[in-house]
Amino acid sequence: MKKIVLLFFIGCVLVSVNTSFGQGQSGELERFTNEELTPTNEIKLYPNPAIEYLKVRISNSTIKSPRIVIHTIIGSVVEADIRPIGASEYMVKVKDLSPGYYLVAIRDDQGSFKETYKFLKR
Repeated sequence: MKKIVLLFFIGCVLVSVNTSFGQGQSGELERFTNEELTPTNEIKLYPNPAIEYLKVRISNSTIKSPRIVIHTIIGSVVEADIRPIGASEYMVKVKDLSPGYYLVAIRDDQGSFKETYKFLKR
């Protein structure tokens, strides 16, 4: 009897957690800096999955000079050719990387922005 009550309680908790977190979630967190709720530091990686090049676009940025580093999925730093192709866009050469998942770490010099994004190299 105690096992049935315990299983029922666990089931109720799981159902309530799933329904409360599943409503209105888009999977992305927006960053807002002012009263008008203007999103800042919007990062886009494309194409994802990447074959030869991965582009990193930083929009509405407060980042002065971003530092972009590529890591393996377990955290090892990977040497990759990263070049600016505009004021807020960078091209990462991923052609020589082995297929798999990688992480793009974007940091600023002041330490106020630290984000990591995942991409797939085919």
